[in-house]
Amino acid sequence: MLVLFDLDDTLIETTSSIVEPRLDRALDEMIHNGLEIEDRDAALIDLERLNRTGSSSSDAILEFLHLYGGDALLLKVAHSVLHDPEFKDIVPEMVFGSEKVLYDLKSLANLILVTRGEENFQLSKMKKSGLPYTLFSKIEVTHSSKKGCYENILKEFKMPPNRVIVVADRIDDDLVPAKELGMITVLFRAARNRFSILPDLCVDYVIEDMAQLYPIVEERC
Repeated sequence: MLVLFDLDDTLIETTSSIVEPRLDRALDEMIHNGLEIEDRDAALIDLERLNRTGSSSSDAILEFLHLYGGDALLLKVAHSVLHDPEFKDIVPEMVFGSEKVLYDLKSLANLILVTRGEENFQLSKMKKSGLPYTLFSKIEVTHSSKKGCYENILKEFKMPPNRVIVVADRIDDDLVPAKELGMITVLFRAARNRFSILPDLCVDYVIEDMAQLYPIVEERC
């Protein structure tokens, strides 16, 4: 059996321990590069609100710039702050219980990490957070749709899709492609999607705590 994990807001608290603490600095950099703001405190409140309700930090920044009449090119300025791989200002945190789950499941299945983003940034997150990434049989970092990664993994490990569990926090980006291939899908409700309304029958399982993954894996093994 294979268990595929997403990284951001599934194993690492990306929203709460990386993005949110850096919004203040991202706003300052945008102002320094030409964004005109009358009330910085009010602008930061708006930015934080948009980040909480947006589907991603990039979407939140774009909406913020539209709201404040900023040049869309300032997205790159904010992006460079939010995606700084040095982590001199903060320490990324693991999702509660994720480390224990990885160690425990390693004896039951091959663990694979499939994450979307910039490779240097994603790998740095893992190292700085203390995530035991050596437990993964394969780590795949992609800029495109995860469906192609899933297909390649099925071929590489010669595993039928009904013997593969995919655990992630995003339905459209992570779990819909897995569902289309016949994989078992587990939605981890956290960060941005914790209070969202779910479409009927869009995933096989929904969990809010990593410990809830144990009976699912045991059932499917």
